[in-house]
Amino acid sequence: MRLVMMNSPCLPLTFAVAFCFALPTTFAAAQTAPQTTPQTAPQTTPQAATPTARPSASPVSKWPRELAARLIRLQTRLQKQPDDLNARLDLGELWLEVGNYGRAKTNFLEAVSLDYMSADAHFGLGLAEFNRPDYRAALFEFSEVTRLFPERFDGHFNRAVTLAQLRRSEEAVAAFQEALVQASPEAGRAVRASAQLGLAGQLEVLGRFDEAADAYGAAMRLSKRSPALIMAQGEALYRAGRGLEALPALTALEADDYQASTLVANIYLAAKQTDYALAALNRARRRAAASGDKQAESDVLLQLGLLRRSLGRNEAAARAFAAAAELTPESGGAFYNLGVSYLENGQPQRALVPLQNALAAERARGKASGEVFLALATAYDQLGQPADAQRTAEVARSRLKTRPLRLDAAAITGRALYRAGNYRGALIALKEVAEARPNDAQAQLWAGLAYYQQGDYTEATSFYERAVSLDPDNLDARLNLGAAYLAAERYTDAESVYTLLTQQDGEDAEAFYNLGWALYSQGLVDAAQTAWTSASDLGYEPAQTALSDYTQ
Repeated sequence: MRLVMMNSPCLPLTFAVAFCFALPTTFAAAQTAPQTTPQTAPQTTPQAATPTARPSASPVSKWPRELAARLIRLQTRLQKQPDDLNARLDLGELWLEVGNYGRAKTNFLEAVSLDYMSADAHFGLGLAEFNRPDYRAALFEFSEVTRLFPERFDGHFNRAVTLAQLRRSEEAVAAFQEALVQASPEAGRAVRASAQLGLAGQLEVLGRFDEAADAYGAAMRLSKRSPALIMAQGEALYRAGRGLEALPALTALEADDYQASTLVANIYLAAKQTDYALAALNRARRRAAASGDKQAESDVLLQLGLLRRSLGRNEAAARAFAAAAELTPESGGAFYNLGVSYLENGQPQRALVPLQNALAAERARGKASGEVFLALATAYDQLGQPADAQRTAEVARSRLKTRPLRLDAAAITGRALYRAGNYRGALIALKEVAEARPNDAQAQLWAGLAYYQQGDYTEATSFYERAVSLDPDNLDARLNLGAAYLAAERYTDAESVYTLLTQQDGEDAEAFYNLGWALYSQGLVDAAQTAWTSASDLGYEPAQTALSDYTQ
């Protein structure tokens, strides 16, 4: 059981300008933004500075007077001395500052042509390319900085950030590690904390949670021990199977952050302490309610419902989901989970309204998910409403991204078409599901049914046999296998199936009746008469007709 964490806030750090590290959640790992102001001269130890606001790219006429004056001075210098490297670098930096990355690129390229060994020219060009954004070009430039000036921390750091953007996490890890080598021990604590955070995020992408937890710990030792960092390390420790190590810090954080209680609950669940997990979520609910934060309380109720449902406490889960939906009716998540709980509890009729509400809430936000359509299709399928089931299942399949869920939708579509009498269409969908799920007895059974209705008894028999081998106690599979054997004129096999069924249930009149036909078709009239008599004695009228027509 895994409870879903809420998204963590962005944690700003400073080094030349602000960096932003999106702390890890259950859905995405940490990402880092690049350094966006180049140094004016190569430095082995970058200096931290206070972040400054950057004006957006706009016409020069709307610039602040100081910026416009700088532009005029730099352009004048270059008119007088086109080969002035420092003026070219300063002009590129100015265009970066105002967000005109195309002009920044042009000037830094000119600077590179004036002096290929200018680290700041390559560095500034990398920043311009990154922000355009052209990450491959940015990677080339930051790589050149590290090749030409391997002692520069900022080159390694921004190269790592660019590799992360390109989803080359293994290389990004190595680049962050090299940045830390170059940053220590002279670099400031904030600089090293930035690199540790970037390293931790990429380690999480690779599933190396042990190392990520250690990197977060190193970042906390270098910077302020913020709630966001405590949560990030706690999440990594939990995923590394070391969640108990995070409990002291997380429980101290619970009073101020209900999300900490959700993570505490996950850790207790991993330790098989269900009661402790429930207690943690109930604490979070009380604190969220006391704060008046309806969204927070609804989120905790949603987690509480998921936990209760995983424990088989469906009624209690439904109450939690209903309470969450009442607090935030505009949120489809609570309605969706309430409907799913009813479905799992065998109550499709009760599931319809909350699932329809979930669909309406998602549509109001701009797009309804395939999962909601699939749940609705499941309800219609269980209620025996094939037209609605087919319609919603087809929409679900068009929106779902994972193959297992798309197959679920295809199965519903196939059953709906079968019930509507469209056996050809049903066969296409049901065969796809059966072939994709060779170990699913129900998938094999439904494909067999579709083949049988198409008159292909050989294929029907093959799928029925597989269904019986997968689930020997499935009575429907055995009955249909016997019928397919009869239709395929495999009378001895049909006799074996129906004999076993009558031995298992001496009250199964239809099994006795079909056994009679299997025997009669082999010329065993007396044995057939005995079987039909048993069916007739159980009140099965077709057996009486068979006795009258074929045994006199």
